[in-house]
Amino acid sequence: MKERCQLNLRLDGRRDLLETIKEVAAAEDLSLNAWVIRTLEQAIANPTPKSEATRRTPAVADDIELVLDSMLDKKLAAKLASLEERLGKLRA
Repeated sequence: MKERCQLNLRLDGRRDLLETIKEVAAAEDLSLNAWVIRTLEQAIANPTPKSEATRRTPAVADDIELVLDSMLDKKLAAKLASLEERLGKLRA
């Protein structure tokens, strides 16, 4: 049996982000959990180049949350752009 581990992520004041993630996951026929895991795996496999100033490892939990939020926002924006493009093609 696989070990079950859990990440609790608060999206304080970002219900819009949660709803968008749910919509994108559903459009890709994935559960919310599967979509987030896949997106995190992709982010780790293809890190976004950063300047030297932001390349330092965050020392505080809040800094880690900010980095994760930024990564997820970028990945979500890319996924949304892809989804919008596909929807546009379907409408044409």
